[in-house]
Amino acid sequence: MVTNRIKCSMAMIISLFSEEDDFVPMRLTESLQELGRINHKYVLTYCHKYLTKNKLRPAPRWALLTAMTLVIKDNLGHLHTRLAKKLSNLALINMIRSEHVDHQEAASCLLVSLGARFPIEIFKHIESGCQPWTQAYFYVVLTLARLCRANVHCLVPRLKPVLRNILPTLHGVTDGEMKWTLCVSLGLFSESIQMYLSNPEGTRKPKLEKKMFFNEISAAKDLLLNSWLPMKEPKVSRAILETVAQIIQLLPNDKLDKELPSLIPTLLLVYQETFPHVSVTRCLCSVLRTAIERNSEVLLTQLQILLITLHEQICIVMEQPQNTFSEKQLNEILCCFRVLAPAFTSQMLEILRMPLAIDNEQIQLGALAVLKYLLDTVPSNMESQKDQILNCVRRSLLTGSNRVKGILAQVIYTMACHNYLEREGGKQLVEFIIQQCALPTEENEESTESEEEFCSVMAAVVTDKDLRRQCEGLLKLMVGTLPIGDVLWSYLLEFVITVKYTEAFTIVCGSSYCVGIKRLMASNTQFVLNYEDYLNLPEPFTLLTRLLIVSSSLCHGKGRGVPTLGLLYLLAMDIHPATVRVWDKEFPMLCNFLEEHSEKPNLQNEWQEKLLGVVSQTLEAIADKVWITQLIAEMTHCIHTYRLYPTERAFLYKCLGRVLRLTQDKDIVSKSLQSVEHNEDFERDRVAAGIGDCAVRHLETTLTTLKAFMEFNRLCISSPFHQVDNHIMKVKSTLILCYGQIMSRCPRDLILPRIETDILHNVLALFNTKMFGLKSKVKDLTLKLSLTNTVTLLAKALQPSEEHPPYTLSRKAELLSCMQELITAEPKEILSTWVRKSAMDACAALIKLQPSLSSETELISICLNRVFSLPDWESSTADQSTNMDMAERQKLHTDTMASVQGLLKQCLLLDLSPDGLHSVFKTMETEIQSTRDHEREKAMESTLQLVTFYLEKLQVSNKMPSHNLVRINGCVGLQCADPSHVVREAAIKSLYGLLYIQLHLEGFPVGHQDKEVEHLKAIKGGLKQFTSQALFQTCTAVGNVLSKCIAHEKLNTLLFTVFKGLTDKHRNISCTASIVTNVPITTRGTTLADVWGTIKVLSRHLRSITEPRVRNAVTHSISILASHHLPAVLSALLTYPIPFDGYICDIWRSLLTRNALAPAKFLLNNIKSLYDDGRYCHVTDTKDSATQQSLAVLCALRDVVCEPDSGHVINILYPQLVSTLLIHLSFIVWVRFPTNFLTIPKAGNTFGPALRLNHADACHYSAEILRAVLSQGKGDDRIMREMGGWDLIVSPRKHHEGVTLLASTLTACAAPHLISIVEHLTPCLVNIGESQRITIAAFFGELLHHSVVWDLLLMDTLLQSLFRCLLDESPIVQWLAVQGLGNAAIGASQRIDTYCTKLLSTMLSVIDQKSKPENLIAVEAMSSMCKVLGQLQEDYTNPILGDVALAVQPYLEHQHETMRAAAFNVLGKLIRFGSVEMNPPHMEHIKSTLIRLLLHLNAESIEVTNVCKSVLNSYAPVMESANISKMFQELSSEETTLDYENYLSNISRHIAKDLDNQIPLYIRSCAAFLRNVLPAVRGNALTFLAFLMYNAPRHYYTSQSAAQICEQIIALLSDHEQDVRTKAAMAMRYLYMY
Repeated sequence: MVTNRIKCSMAMIISLFSEEDDFVPMRLTESLQELGRINHKYVLTYCHKYLTKNKLRPAPRWALLTAMTLVIKDNLGHLHTRLAKKLSNLALINMIRSEHVDHQEAASCLLVSLGARFPIEIFKHIESGCQPWTQAYFYVVLTLARLCRANVHCLVPRLKPVLRNILPTLHGVTDGEMKWTLCVSLGLFSESIQMYLSNPEGTRKPKLEKKMFFNEISAAKDLLLNSWLPMKEPKVSRAILETVAQIIQLLPNDKLDKELPSLIPTLLLVYQETFPHVSVTRCLCSVLRTAIERNSEVLLTQLQILLITLHEQICIVMEQPQNTFSEKQLNEILCCFRVLAPAFTSQMLEILRMPLAIDNEQIQLGALAVLKYLLDTVPSNMESQKDQILNCVRRSLLTGSNRVKGILAQVIYTMACHNYLEREGGKQLVEFIIQQCALPTEENEESTESEEEFCSVMAAVVTDKDLRRQCEGLLKLMVGTLPIGDVLWSYLLEFVITVKYTEAFTIVCGSSYCVGIKRLMASNTQFVLNYEDYLNLPEPFTLLTRLLIVSSSLCHGKGRGVPTLGLLYLLAMDIHPATVRVWDKEFPMLCNFLEEHSEKPNLQNEWQEKLLGVVSQTLEAIADKVWITQLIAEMTHCIHTYRLYPTERAFLYKCLGRVLRLTQDKDIVSKSLQSVEHNEDFERDRVAAGIGDCAVRHLETTLTTLKAFMEFNRLCISSPFHQVDNHIMKVKSTLILCYGQIMSRCPRDLILPRIETDILHNVLALFNTKMFGLKSKVKDLTLKLSLTNTVTLLAKALQPSEEHPPYTLSRKAELLSCMQELITAEPKEILSTWVRKSAMDACAALIKLQPSLSSETELISICLNRVFSLPDWESSTADQSTNMDMAERQKLHTDTMASVQGLLKQCLLLDLSPDGLHSVFKTMETEIQSTRDHEREKAMESTLQLVTFYLEKLQVSNKMPSHNLVRINGCVGLQCADPSHVVREAAIKSLYGLLYIQLHLEGFPVGHQDKEVEHLKAIKGGLKQFTSQALFQTCTAVGNVLSKCIAHEKLNTLLFTVFKGLTDKHRNISCTASIVTNVPITTRGTTLADVWGTIKVLSRHLRSITEPRVRNAVTHSISILASHHLPAVLSALLTYPIPFDGYICDIWRSLLTRNALAPAKFLLNNIKSLYDDGRYCHVTDTKDSATQQSLAVLCALRDVVCEPDSGHVINILYPQLVSTLLIHLSFIVWVRFPTNFLTIPKAGNTFGPALRLNHADACHYSAEILRAVLSQGKGDDRIMREMGGWDLIVSPRKHHEGVTLLASTLTACAAPHLISIVEHLTPCLVNIGESQRITIAAFFGELLHHSVVWDLLLMDTLLQSLFRCLLDESPIVQWLAVQGLGNAAIGASQRIDTYCTKLLSTMLSVIDQKSKPENLIAVEAMSSMCKVLGQLQEDYTNPILGDVALAVQPYLEHQHETMRAAAFNVLGKLIRFGSVEMNPPHMEHIKSTLIRLLLHLNAESIEVTNVCKSVLNSYAPVMESANISKMFQELSSEETTLDYENYLSNISRHIAKDLDNQIPLYIRSCAAFLRNVLPAVRGNALTFLAFLMYNAPRHYYTSQSAAQICEQIIALLSDHEQDVRTKAAMAMRYLYMY
């Protein structure tokens, strides 16, 4: 019963199928499946109905069909026939009518699922709907095939009619998809038939046979192979081949034999196409399997081409990238071989034999892959062919391909599993495995197979490391899992002693040990070497020697030490029964040492000594001379065997030396020496060590043998013609080394008597070779190293001890000189040999011996020069030693540095006082200050080592002077900010140690901790961050520590040491020096005694400092010092020559950074004292001391004031600066005017040559300071600059003009300071020289020009000062005072009424007193009058105006234009006050001057002309004639030319017309000028008079005055001036009516 819940759920789910998202229907199928499990009938019915009535999108339709299929499968047993029929109809309709493949597929699946319940009914239903030649038809056929495959026993008997109907349609199919569908269908049909035929007894249907379907199947096969197979679509081709594979199995035997001759070539031919070869191979394998199962004899005819083609295919696959496809193809091809193997084994091996012999990687890989596969899968078939297979494999052993070697190793392992190694040639196969285990591999070589144990047969790349690891694994498997121990035992022991397989020794030895243990456990004896059964086993001596040599390496050989000892212990009884007791005790300890220290190469020597100790104990336990002699023979024989293994060969020599101790045969030593190959370094060293060991018990014999050997080779060694022979040098080297080892190893008591006489004499004789009686320079590196090593051994052997007293070496100096020569001969920039290091070690050992050296300075300098100059080992320069790798080069550099440091420490031990430390440090000072980073790093690291060493060795009982330590502290402290982090860190640590050394020397106990010194530890943490801030913090901290830790009396020493760093080429060092300098001066500057010396040194260094920041810091330090000692510092600075250079100027400017007022006041007081004392009054020599002092003070003041930060100082000292500098400037300018300065110059004349400026530099400095005062005082000197005021103020003649401009500027920008400036300047008018009074008068006069003085209430003060100046004895002062009083009218224009009368009266008095001709004072007085009159109101009526008019009247006809122009100007100003009503007399006087103005309008002087035009312009308002007023107004001073006669003609005409009653007056006034002294005025008067008389009224023609004027005109016809006579004649033309 259907519940409502199911209905609702179903409806909701179905409604969701209308969603646009295609993903939703796919998820809903699961929900429908769950509902179907509850009520399948309702769900299926609902879905059927919904699909029938609704037109759905493709995705929902497919989802519903899929859901129905799932529901049917879940409820197959409960499905009713009626519902199944409905559903089958629905599915068939969707499959036939739909055009979507997805729908067809879903419908097909639905039908197949229904067929599981009703197979026959569904089959018939589908068959009934089958309509050929439609697209749906092919999917119907596929559905029938699937249905048949799912229900074989029910439906196969019904297939024949279906196949009969299908076959005709195959010929007309062209579409690829249809072809694929039909191929798949045919394949399913064939498979169904095979399943039916394979189990006929289990069915209830009629029994069928293959021949029943032959016609249909054969026709289909022919069509597929002949027509369809050449298809481009891989999908179709694959389906065809799979179908053919199924069809072939249905062919009867006779038909198959007929088909094979054509079928196999056809399939092989397909390999040439671009089809998927896996399908071809699978099809071919199926065909071959069918043929083999049916024992087809036809296959033999196709075998050769078949095998060749298959081999070609497998070779092709081996070259393809390893992937799933290639692996499938490989497996299918191998399957073909496996199918053929049982029937054709010999033929296959014959085919494979040739490829294995060909040296071609691809071909060999294919053949070996086949062989390995056959050995694994069909071993029984290969059993009879073992010898042939061995021969085939041995052909491939010489291959060079790692890929081939890898698969060949796997083949060998497979052969070992099947007992192939027991046969002849098996040893070669094992040796091949060992060869691969011995492959050299780089440690950084990456493996291509990191996880797999064996290389894949298809791996594209197989490295040596991969191959080696694989073969090692195979060997372990052979030994551990295969029962072939007896076979491997003899093989492995032979390979153990084979030197060329040393790289594989670990695995070979380990394998041998495993096999030996198994043999030992399986036998009843302790002996494992059975020479009766195994004739090729190595001898015990050979095994012992080999195993000892190989075990000598602690870290090399992948941990071969333990396996070697294990095998050695296993063979103990076979080697010698006496060894067991020793080895039982010692070997466990050796093994423990190996396990703990196997990765510590630095313990190599210790390990070898332990091993040699066991050797010695073993030999002593054996104590068999014959046996030992045989062992020596074996070891001697092995020397040449290990030529390529220097480490092992070196140990062999050591062993030989230990063995030689136990023999008494003298010939052994000689033979060993003669057997040496002297070109090998290790061989020489180790044979010398062996000889040394031998000499321990046989000293006399050894020395005799060496001497005999030396005598034997004397001719070759001494002959000069053989000096170039390298071999001879190597022989010498060996002999020298032997003597060194003898001295090192033999007892001291035995060796001392022979050192001077025998050993050292022979050593030096061997080294110092002479050519033609002259000592030749040794160039052979080996000989040098041999000598240095021997000297080192000699010195160490002679070191004093508690048991042995000191030994005096008489040839010590000679040896040291020889070592120094060797060091000096080494290049400075390249370290490629060990000579330097070895020679310094020898020197360090020699200086301990007696007699003592007088000085080690030269020795140390040579060593430092040749070591510290070397570049770092990582640098490209150091890489010039091409014979060294990086590790060797690093070790060489490290050891060389250690040697030079050891030498320094040894020198320090000779004198553990502060002087001794300073002496050693002084030798490194040049390198510490080097410009090269690596030199400073080496020097600083060495310094740290020395300080640490000194601190450890220091023992102080009493206080000691430590001045030298302070110098070291200063030098080291500067390096704390070095650009190199290595130097910085070493410097901090060194300074830390030095300060504690100083504290200990001052009496503090050893355990004492100083708070300030401990602060250096905190500094170390910030050294890695090398920023500007970190640098400053570090330097400041270092400076504080030094300042606090250095005693008062040593402070100067510290500072003078630090001062040297200011000029360091490294910016960081110089910056550090400046900061460290600043700190003590700041904190302890008051205690400094030598201030002058400090200033002198700092100023001298300033000239060499290139870094701006350092210069600034030094100048700042001086300013700080000045704050402590101001008079001393300033006095010292003033002693420097002038002009100051830039550095001294910077110092003066830096004084502003602290108390800037004090230096400025000090300098101003110095300047004031100069002019107060009057020392400038008569100074003309610029080299005078006073002048020099003044210049120095001015230079300093300029540097202080001109600094941009001096604004505060200027604002405070503004009045003092301006007044003092102004007065001082007047002194040094020495203002002076020519005697005729106040005389009006004649035209074309000047005042004479310019005066020379004294004290030009001082003037320049003063002006520059004043300019800076204006600028820094927030003022603007624009007026001074634009008007040239700064040039004027330093000019002796125009100084007053510059002062005037300065005063004008000050009124605009420094008004608040004017009161104080005037107060400072006013007293100077009384008691200072003329030039100063001139300056002050000019300054005060200009101040009066500005109204600001009124606002400041300075007007009366300034006027009184200038009134007093009128009484001055200097005319120049009077002139400037008059000028200044005139300016007062402008400055006090608003209160002019208050001062005008006094000012005008004063000017009149001046004019009266200075009435001498050509006096400029009178001119200036008139100018001042004009200023006053210009400021008065027009209604001013004071009678003094008349006095003014009368006073200037005489000057209107003055002979000098300037005077006349000034008088005319006054006259023009007076016009303003004229009006007929208010002042008729004044107006009459003004009109009387009209003619005068018109007559001067054409004057030669432009100044007079312009003034006249201006005055006439002023007359225009008071003229009674409008025409005349207009003509006066039209006059302009800008007009350059004037038609004078025409102008006079027009004026006269207007006078006659407008003022006819006044024309007689104008005629009389003009006639008065006929007697004027100026010719031009007389001529102008004639012209104007002629025009006036011409335009006069007629009644005037007959007047008596006219007759008199005509007589005067006639008289002028005889004037002495030609121009006057001419104008008189011209005038006569207009007087014809008279």
